[in-house]
Amino acid sequence: MKKTTALWTLTMLVSLLTGATAAQPAELSAHSAALTLVKRMEAPPQAAAPQWKSRDEYDAYNAMLTEKDPNKKIALAEAFLQKYSNSDFKSGAYLTEMQVYYQLGKSDQAVDAAKKVLTVDPDNLDALALLSFVFPFTFKGSDADATSKLSRADSDAHHGLDVLQKFQKPANVTDEQFKAYVEPKRALFNSCIGFVALQRKDYPNAVSALKAAATGNPSDVYTFYRLGLAYIYSSPPDYNNAFWYLARAVSLANAAKNPAGDEINTYLKKAYINFHGTDQGLADLLTQAATSVNPPDGFKVAPMEAPAKTGDANVDAYNEMTYKLKLGGEPAQKTWDALKGQPLGLPGFVDSVVKDPNSDAYLIRIDILPASKSTPGVYDIELKDTSQPKVTNLSPGDPVSFKGTLTNYTASPTLVLSVDGTLDPDTIPDEPKSKPKPTHHPAHHTTTPPSN
Repeated sequence: MKKTTALWTLTMLVSLLTGATAAQPAELSAHSAALTLVKRMEAPPQAAAPQWKSRDEYDAYNAMLTEKDPNKKIALAEAFLQKYSNSDFKSGAYLTEMQVYYQLGKSDQAVDAAKKVLTVDPDNLDALALLSFVFPFTFKGSDADATSKLSRADSDAHHGLDVLQKFQKPANVTDEQFKAYVEPKRALFNSCIGFVALQRKDYPNAVSALKAAATGNPSDVYTFYRLGLAYIYSSPPDYNNAFWYLARAVSLANAAKNPAGDEINTYLKKAYINFHGTDQGLADLLTQAATSVNPPDGFKVAPMEAPAKTGDANVDAYNEMTYKLKLGGEPAQKTWDALKGQPLGLPGFVDSVVKDPNSDAYLIRIDILPASKSTPGVYDIELKDTSQPKVTNLSPGDPVSFKGTLTNYTASPTLVLSVDGTLDPDTIPDEPKSKPKPTHHPAHHTTTPPSN
């Protein structure tokens, strides 16, 4: 039996409601979200309608669609694909697998199924949307094939935008229904493009894409978080926009009880105090950003004034040397041009000792300022030491002194000077106090933006 029908698909609209997401902002790990089924849209008029080749094919496909048990549904889809490998409805079977795998939390299998959809139907918006949605939460910059993965994600997302641009509203769909289908996908593709640009440190294009995504989906925590990062890592940094969009991400996360809000808020607070000097005005900023997508005209956060003298010669010297680096732009560049390559030696206190992931050296993180000393994981100096293995005997809070050469700095979320040098041997214990060091908690300061 041969039967002509409209295109049978399960059209999936990826829900980006912030309440459906939960992940850490610095290293977004496992992420789950709802896939919402929306009204099926028929193929555009120019597309040839698929055909059933037999009643058995139709019955097998229908059995797959109506099955409620997810594991049985997958088995029926696989059986259909094996028996009817030339079916016009192959993409629908792969789409079914994609949906079920994602609902089961098996994102790797869902991604594989989405890629199979595209081998049959390269313009399939649902598969392209799934890939763009999942990618930022599964990508690891440390992967050997990270560059090729970024290229594939960027290509898929741009292709999704191209397909949307050409997609015509079916006659039986209202303008509201069509917009509800198209706009979230457009925001999703732009968000993925912005994420890829952020990983490539292409901050102007990241800002452009993420702004478009924010317009299309003004309630997505991660779009605003990434937009804030794009502004803060721009050269020069745009702190005003960065603080606004980070604050909006925090407000949206808090309203949705998304646990990501706590870590984004920690990052925002560190960056805000680092630039402004105190947290004064931050609470008002969070309140404002909760009610508006974009900052009002003339919105500004005042930079810190020159730090007052404390009476501690080491603290005062550090403050005088570094505070302009926190301001960004020309003042920071001129200050760093004068400091780079210069010798530096100061006493301080150990925050932590960690193995350098890129060499055999150890990184000794040192507190100079009282605020850093009182906050574990926040430090002012990162000393790269290649010749003193006993540094592993150091414990947090141990007094040390160092000498070395200034090689780099980061300004956000807090300022850290990178120094190549060594510790005064007299400040290094011959034996560890208790258990062997180094500790292995993650770094809090990096010139590379967090993945999300």
